[in-house]
Amino acid sequence: MSAAETTRVRRDAEIIPADLAVKAMRDSGYKNTAYALAELIDNSVQAEATDIEVICLEERQLVNQRERRRIREIGVLDNGKGMSPQTLRLALQFGNGLHLNDRSGIGRFGMGLPNSSISQCRRVDVWSWQSGPDNAMHSFLDVDKIEARELTHVPEPDHNSLPDEWRKRAKAALGTTGTLIVWQNFEEHRLTWRGGDATLKNTEILVGRMYRKFLYNGKLNIRLAALDLNSDATISDRSSSINDPLYLMTPTSTPAPFDKTPMFQKWGEADEKFTVPFNNTEHTVEVRISWAKPETVPSDGTDRGRQPYGKHAARNVGVSILRAGRELELADGWANSYDPVERWWGVEIEFPPTLDEVFGVPNNKQAAAVFSQMAQFDWESEAESGEKYTQVKERLRANGDPRAELMDITQYIRDQLSKVRSRLKDQTKGLRGASGGKRHDETSVEDRASTKFKERADQGYKTDEDNQVFTDEAKEDLVKDLVEKKHYPEQSAEEIADAVEKRKKRVIFVEAEMDGYAFFKVEQRPGGITEIIFNTAHPAHDQLMRALEANVDGATDKDLLERIVNASDTLRMLFAAWARYEMEDMPNRVRINDMRQEWGKMARVFLESGET
Repeated sequence: MSAAETTRVRRDAEIIPADLAVKAMRDSGYKNTAYALAELIDNSVQAEATDIEVICLEERQLVNQRERRRIREIGVLDNGKGMSPQTLRLALQFGNGLHLNDRSGIGRFGMGLPNSSISQCRRVDVWSWQSGPDNAMHSFLDVDKIEARELTHVPEPDHNSLPDEWRKRAKAALGTTGTLIVWQNFEEHRLTWRGGDATLKNTEILVGRMYRKFLYNGKLNIRLAALDLNSDATISDRSSSINDPLYLMTPTSTPAPFDKTPMFQKWGEADEKFTVPFNNTEHTVEVRISWAKPETVPSDGTDRGRQPYGKHAARNVGVSILRAGRELELADGWANSYDPVERWWGVEIEFPPTLDEVFGVPNNKQAAAVFSQMAQFDWESEAESGEKYTQVKERLRANGDPRAELMDITQYIRDQLSKVRSRLKDQTKGLRGASGGKRHDETSVEDRASTKFKERADQGYKTDEDNQVFTDEAKEDLVKDLVEKKHYPEQSAEEIADAVEKRKKRVIFVEAEMDGYAFFKVEQRPGGITEIIFNTAHPAHDQLMRALEANVDGATDKDLLERIVNASDTLRMLFAAWARYEMEDMPNRVRINDMRQEWGKMARVFLESGET
């Protein structure tokens, strides 16, 4: 066999041929360019950097007969401790690195630098130095050369002084140690954003959230700059601001007036701590929760979700999962997508790297798969015949299922969010935004119902309440009832009472959390006012009333269709529940049938006015 044939057979027998593997690795699952850049920032933080600079170099290109700015190079420069030649070579090798077994920091998996780089570009160059930038060592990866089988090993690092053009672009002083990574030779379909400024703005949203703890503590500064490739003229240049999904930090990127003052408040007196056993050691997991301040509700009663700060909050919906202080992901599976109240709470769960297997952290550190899936976990559906909660947990633990260690945390978050949502809904009860923009002094279904009440009284069906007059004392009683018992904001309660007086309403629809199983109840207030109270604790409230509310700000067509379908299904289930009630109450079936007939007759009177 000739030497050429021997080489061909050896290549054909490779378990992972390099030229084929690199093609697969280029599609390694980074959500976008910002996430790939975040991987490099991870490496810098792990290298104890305090200053990191992300610099996009642009040039004008002719695209469809128009000049457009396009990225030609991206550099990530840091003042970390640098790498020795041996370490630099390992850092560019797929699946290798210094932190494979290190659980002390944010890096561990040894795939970050090469994978993130080739997912975006075809060539990555690295300079790293430990005795000044003049003594930098340089190596590279080139996809073209790998695919052509011209490059099968990471090139031996050589002495190569840090290029002058990158020294000039650096804003922070170049230290004795540091690293520069440069991406070039891009394929446009791999870059999420074509221009440097757009890339950096979206990167800032992500890294400002991912590294908020480091930025807030002053341990890290991340410069984001877009420069002209030919002249190095500044297109944009700024330090990354903090993006806190709990809205407790200041200053942040939140729009005014909450850029310099917290928009949310802490829920509870202190963070909740859980002890999680793993590998014969106990580890601490912390959960902190926040919710919107009442000041987020505009004084004119308009929808706070339409405010710039409300739109900012809409981009931070979900549970923030932190590993060693760095956010892995914002898991939105814990939120109800159709409910605008979801943007007004924040949950943060923080765990140490020693619990990676329990939380399900993959090698690109972009998620905590096991914990995220717990949003849909239902212990009762997991239970075997007759098993209780603790028995399910013990069985899963005995089987080595990591979900067992997350059950208590999951239950706590669910319970607290249920309470938080209720309190948040109280903040906007009766306000314009909560009813889709309608004012209390505008014509509403309450007016139509009040007219029907009066018509029934005039037709001879008068009750004692029909004879009562809405006096100043009755008005004060109504306000007190709404504020103290139904937890309405005082301003909203007063507006409702004013509308009752001005429009001579006899019926009002209100909301309150009630004990018991009733979906609604009826209360008579002094002054002849009938309150129809919907129980916010009843599942039908969220599935029917909230789904059909007029406020559709920020809802997509898919969200609106989901609301309609859910409401329609819920209404049918309510009727099915009534049918079953009739079946099971055999002794009173005749009386129930008569009640249904009479209610249907009354409903027909109220609905056949020519209006729908």
